[in-house]
Amino acid sequence: MAKNLTPKLKSLKEEFDFLHKKIGELEWEIATKYYGRKAILGSEIEELEDRLENYRANMEILMGNIRKEVTIANKSK
Repeated sequence: MAKNLTPKLKSLKEEFDFLHKKIGELEWEIATKYYGRKAILGSEIEELEDRLENYRANMEILMGNIRKEVTIANKSK
């Protein structure tokens, strides 16, 4: 299927892959933040959770853009 994507959908796929990777990395960092440490500052976790929330919000916007582009691509066939 990747061969048949429009240039716009290819670009959106790259953005999706980037955001997906960043979300995964932050989830992992939050889950393992205490590893090897007795304590951490609450602000450290809050900062990571804020970044995660931002990436998730961007992913929601991106998903809407992907759906719109798919609709446009399907109509042009």
